[in-house]
Amino acid sequence: MRAVALDLFHLDAQYFADLFVVRSLSFAGYIILLYECVASFPDEVKYIWPTPWSTVKIIYLAIRYGNLALIGLTNAQLAGIWWIPSRTFCFRVTFGLSFVQFASFASVHVLVLLRAWATWGRKRNMLTLLVVLFSIYAIASIAFLAYGIVEAGYDAYPLSSITRTCIGILPPFAWLLWVPSLLLECAIFALTMVSIRQYKVHRRFSEQPPLVQIICRDAVGYFLVTLFSNIFNILVWAYDANRPLNMLSNSFTLCLMNVAAQRLVLDLRKDTDFDGLSTTRVGREVERAIEALPRSRSPSPIVFVEVDSAVYLSRASTALGRGSYLNENHAPVPMTWSWGEVALELVAMEDTVTSEERTVEV
Repeated sequence: MRAVALDLFHLDAQYFADLFVVRSLSFAGYIILLYECVASFPDEVKYIWPTPWSTVKIIYLAIRYGNLALIGLTNAQLAGIWWIPSRTFCFRVTFGLSFVQFASFASVHVLVLLRAWATWGRKRNMLTLLVVLFSIYAIASIAFLAYGIVEAGYDAYPLSSITRTCIGILPPFAWLLWVPSLLLECAIFALTMVSIRQYKVHRRFSEQPPLVQIICRDAVGYFLVTLFSNIFNILVWAYDANRPLNMLSNSFTLCLMNVAAQRLVLDLRKDTDFDGLSTTRVGREVERAIEALPRSRSPSPIVFVEVDSAVYLSRASTALGRGSYLNENHAPVPMTWSWGEVALELVAMEDTVTSEERTVEV
């Protein structure tokens, strides 16, 4: 016997309070999305429109303008503006909007997958891995989504005729819908970071090539947004599945993820001199920028040192051999250091000298 969500069957003050929170956050998310579109429109005209058509450009425009219409319809339904007094209306609207929203989330994932593939130099085995990860995510998400809506049925919206809002009952396992998305984003972020970290970077982050800075900065920023969105949706559906608050995941987090995804494309195009937005072009530029970095390699045991370093080494060896060393005033200082402590002290002293003046590795 299916459990009944009592909160969704009682029109009390708490119900209207929850409905107010849902509508307020949904409208706030839509305002954020509208503001982003208006604020970044000059950059879009300058950096996106003149470029040749590509997969990234198509997805970008679909995310940008398709979601304005989609979330606009969602908010219209939440506000009771879009309403038809029919027993099947809420079921059909929920079914249609849910799958369109899933397509929107999936398109954002595809955009980030293409970016991750580009950072790996468009390798075929990496493309295969990303396709497999996305397929698992898509199949699992569609299965959970379809089963949940069909299982709820036509009568899962008890107060819709009064509130003119399609707020329905969620199955107990509904929160699992967001787990594949969370796992996919974690995998993409890890792969993107590994693609950069496979090269040992000796300089500070601010001195890295602009492309590497953009990839790292936007990857971290987008991952934090999507991490918050998925965890937020999981918690809401796990603890408030029987309250109107379960509608919070419909548009608010989708707006946040869309803004972050749009910035991935705009920042890459705006802060570089690319002539196009294709994955191939980005991949080539990533390869060039990363290949210019010093590769990680095992340090040579042969080290040439300058005078300052020789003084430090002399002090360390004296400490090991005689139990003391001479300080700046040429006074002996007793030492009881171990090999590891001497090594740490040597590194600390050598940090005061720039690497160019200190050593030259062979």
